[in-house]
Amino acid sequence: MELRISKRPTLYRSKYLLPIIKEPVENGAIIATEGLIIDSGPYKQVKKGFIGEEVDLGHSLLLPALVNAHTHIELSAFKWRLSPTSSFVSWIKKLIRLRQEITPEEYIKSARLGLKEMWQAGIGLIGDHGNTGLSVPLLKDSPFRAVFFREVIDFQGRTNLKEFLKDQLSDPKVVLSLAPHAPYTVSPILMQAIKKWTQKYRLPFSLHVAESPEEVEFLLHGKGPIKELLKERGQWPSSFVAPGLRPVFYLDRLEILDENTICVHLTQASSQELALLAKRKAKPCLCPRSNTFLGVGFPQVEEMLALGLEPCLGTDSLASNDYLSIFAEIAALKQYFPALSPDILLKMATWWGAKALKQKDMGYIDKGAIADLLILPAEGEKLEHILEELVTKPPQQIGRLYG
Repeated sequence: MELRISKRPTLYRSKYLLPIIKEPVENGAIIATEGLIIDSGPYKQVKKGFIGEEVDLGHSLLLPALVNAHTHIELSAFKWRLSPTSSFVSWIKKLIRLRQEITPEEYIKSARLGLKEMWQAGIGLIGDHGNTGLSVPLLKDSPFRAVFFREVIDFQGRTNLKEFLKDQLSDPKVVLSLAPHAPYTVSPILMQAIKKWTQKYRLPFSLHVAESPEEVEFLLHGKGPIKELLKERGQWPSSFVAPGLRPVFYLDRLEILDENTICVHLTQASSQELALLAKRKAKPCLCPRSNTFLGVGFPQVEEMLALGLEPCLGTDSLASNDYLSIFAEIAALKQYFPALSPDILLKMATWWGAKALKQKDMGYIDKGAIADLLILPAEGEKLEHILEELVTKPPQQIGRLYG
C-alpha cells in the first residue's frame, strides 16, 4: 500500500502510532498536509475540532520511515560479485579490480535498483557516499531525502578540494557534503581541510573509522597489508610516519571529532576510544551485516549505549551486503545483543540517524516533522509483542504514507 499525503489537511488514523521521541500511542492519528505533519497524538484529541477528510488505516502501526545513514549506492553493481572474507585488504583489492570491469550503464541501472530496494525496505533518508557522484541525479529524481558525501581518497594530500565543489551546496532534497574515506586513505592535512569546510557550511562529516585490525596495525606501527596496498596504488608518501595511535585517538589529535562527526563501523574501537567519542559527542554509525560479511568484528553496542552514545545504522554497500535493509540490520543487532529493546533499536534506525545527518525534521512523528511514514501490520494482541516481532525479523509487508 502506498498513499500520498493530500494537499488538503487530512487525518490518518491507525491502531498504533510510534512517535519515537514520545511514548507509543494506541488508537493514534496524525493530521498532515503538503508533506508535513501538523498534528499527532491520540485519535480523540487530534480529531477534536477537525472537519477535514479522514482516512482509517485499520489495524496498522505508523512508524517514521527508516534512515540508512551509511551506504554507497554507486557500488550496487557489485551485488553477488564478491565473497565473504576474513581478509579486509584482499576484499578491497578485489573491489578495485572489479570496478574496471563494470560499464557505466550497469552502474546506473544497478544504482536505480538499489534505490528501489531501499524504498521497498522502508527507508526514507539516505546518507550516500560515493567517488563519482553518479547517484546524485538519481537521488534528486527519487522520493528520498538524502545527504550525499563526495568521498575523497588521497593519502598523499594533493587533492584540490575546489574540484569537488563545483555543484551547489544544497538542494531541497539532496544535501551535498564532503567526506574523507578513512584515516588510512586520506592525509592528515587533507582530512583537516575537509573538516574545516564542513564546519564552515554546518554540514555532517563522515568517515570509516576503526573498521579492521589492519587499520589499527597501520596507524599504530605504519606497516602491514594497508601499507603495501598504498604502495601498490602509488599512494605512499615517503615522509609518512605512523602516528602511533589507535584510530579514534588519531582523529582526536587532528581535532576532527565533534557532534557533527559520523564515525562509521567502529568494530575495532577500544573502550577508551568509545569513551572519548562519548566525550566529543560524535555519532557512531553501525553496519553489522557488512562487518559480518567482511569478518572484521562486531561493534560494542551495549557499551556505546552505556556511555550515552546514540548509534545510528547503515547497510554499507552491496559489495559487502546482500540487502539494503535497515530492518535486516536491526534483526542482526537483536540476534547479537538480545537485551536491546525495540525502543532503542527503532531509535537507532530512525531519529538518531536523522540527527547524525543533521536532518532534524525526519525520523520521528510529531508536529513539524516531514510526513514520511511506514504503514506496518499490527494484528497482535499487545504492542510489546508486535514490536518484538518487528525487530526480530524484517516485516514482509511495508506500506508507505508520504508527501
